[in-house]
Amino acid sequence: MEAQPAQGLLPEVRAQLALALVCLLFALACGALAALHYLPSASAWMNARGGSFAELRPLHTTFASLWIFGAGIAVVYHWLATHHGGLARADRARFHAHSACWVLAGIGILVTTLAGYSRGREYLEFHPAWSALFAAGWILYAWNLLRRLRHGFWAQPIYLWFWTVGTLFFFVTFAEGHADLLPGVFASPVRDLQIQWKSCGTLVGSFNFLMYGSLVYVGERLSGDPRYAQSRTAFSLFGVGCLNSFTNYAHHTYHLPQTPVVKWIAFLVSMAELAILWKVLIDLVRAVRARAARRACCRAIWFSGARWWIAAMLATSIAISVPSWNGLIHGTHVVVAHAMGTTIGIDTLVLLGCATWLLGETRAGAFLRGCDPSFYRRALPWIHASLAVLVLWLAVAGTAHGVSRWRGEPTPH
Repeated sequence: MEAQPAQGLLPEVRAQLALALVCLLFALACGALAALHYLPSASAWMNARGGSFAELRPLHTTFASLWIFGAGIAVVYHWLATHHGGLARADRARFHAHSACWVLAGIGILVTTLAGYSRGREYLEFHPAWSALFAAGWILYAWNLLRRLRHGFWAQPIYLWFWTVGTLFFFVTFAEGHADLLPGVFASPVRDLQIQWKSCGTLVGSFNFLMYGSLVYVGERLSGDPRYAQSRTAFSLFGVGCLNSFTNYAHHTYHLPQTPVVKWIAFLVSMAELAILWKVLIDLVRAVRARAARRACCRAIWFSGARWWIAAMLATSIAISVPSWNGLIHGTHVVVAHAMGTTIGIDTLVLLGCATWLLGETRAGAFLRGCDPSFYRRALPWIHASLAVLVLWLAVAGTAHGVSRWRGEPTPH
């Protein structure tokens, strides 16, 4: 069904986008404060006032993940609000219910983490009670999306495929992330590590599906060309993304017992996914620019910047997946550098482009519709340069640590 004419964003879309942006700002604040711990004097001052690195880092990673999930869901709600009659009363009731669940879970995570509670699990360090509340909200969100499948699925544009699979796949990764609560898993350290690392990989896969779908949907709306969402390239990205979501953890876990074939499959599939994503971004940016509309070009600049980070992270992924090099840098800040480059340079830039487009759809977003693209072109290089300095610094520090560890020397400071 064709989209209904835009009459400004519905309150639900604005609220979801606002929640996502709050998570982004909070993640940035926690990350900036956590970075101060690399200065000994600042670290001592913060530790004395209850702002330890062990508390700030989990908050940073948790709310950064919530930003990516939340921004993708905001785009999903824009589609829900403009197709098949828009949001019904029951849809709005479920939206308010799942928003309340997520806000309460976020507050609970903040309070308990600052109080010193931690499960010691990557991305899921908070108390299982907040996990249950978040999962309950996710069920309500999934209900709003999946009930639309009664209008058909197989002939839908690829972004609906991305959103549907990403939404369902979240249940898999969330369950795996809590497998340590089972006595049989917790009693076996190797099995526990295998499942934990797999859950981290599938978590990234689930929010990547939401991001990819949002990218193609917004690109279609900016370019005015619906054909790309039914193209072979888009479906290739979807197919490789599905396979990668089940295997991408393996080439980061060479230190764990695994069949070599699994590691090679994971490596090759991950490289293919990044290469196809780069192709998708290039095609969408060209399509938007070809329209020669200032309204479109302003917001396409975010996507244009993300493609270069995809190329850089593709090269980095290849490097850190070489077994000998991986053994040297595993567990160091090189891995953090790669994570920062992908979540900021790719996911965040793409979703900021989507968020800017959503804001431009509001009546208050007239300034975005009539903006001068030169403003973005002046601001974006500073963002890229700042991120490049961060990634390079982490990579150098991690490499020095890895070399010292290999030599049996103390970690350099």
